[in-house]
Amino acid sequence: MKKLCLASLFLALPAYAHVPYVEGLDYKDDAAFTAQPPIEKSLALYSSFSNATDQDRVVFTLTEADFKDAKAVVDAAGRPGRKVTFNTIVPACAPYASVLPSVALIGPQQDGLPQEAADAQLPFTVAADQGVYALSNTEQGPVIEEGITGTRYFEQKTGSLIVTVPGPYEIVVWEPAGRIADYVLVVGDEEIFGAADIMQSLKRITYLRAGREIKDQTCRQELKP
Repeated sequence: MKKLCLASLFLALPAYAHVPYVEGLDYKDDAAFTAQPPIEKSLALYSSFSNATDQDRVVFTLTEADFKDAKAVVDAAGRPGRKVTFNTIVPACAPYASVLPSVALIGPQQDGLPQEAADAQLPFTVAADQGVYALSNTEQGPVIEEGITGTRYFEQKTGSLIVTVPGPYEIVVWEPAGRIADYVLVVGDEEIFGAADIMQSLKRITYLRAGREIKDQTCRQELKP
């Protein structure tokens, strides 16, 4: 009976590539979002920069066991690791045409997260034993349409690397020019749906189809007339 219920839920779920979470509804505006394992699971965090210095954070931890897991991969040097991917997309409306978030992955120093990168001009402090992989969007990307919600987005750069050291990691997103806007942070690139993920997706699809996560009224009216 349990398997039948799960199958029914999965069939009821549209082909949505990411598990959606909305800032202010599924997690607090001023709190970091904790990504549950596996880190490869694709999540879409619908967030916003509420002021010029706003920073949003996603935290996760990798243990020694994670590098022996079935999802472990091997980096160019033959070391076991886990693939971490992330990118931002921004609602493709006139008010947000200049919104260009930057994203940084912070974690234990390693080849992919060098300490020298932490010396770059970042709006936060990095500990001495940490390294950084930073991703900057310097120009707006092409417009794509999200098939389930029907919302158009500016597609931006994707960061992808294999991390090989256990410990705490953090993804930080900010808008260097201080623009106030809505955006989506996508973490992970594998469609993995457990029962809780399916329920979360079903809970938020109607909300997102209506564009209620877009706080700028002019932008919302342009995308959801």
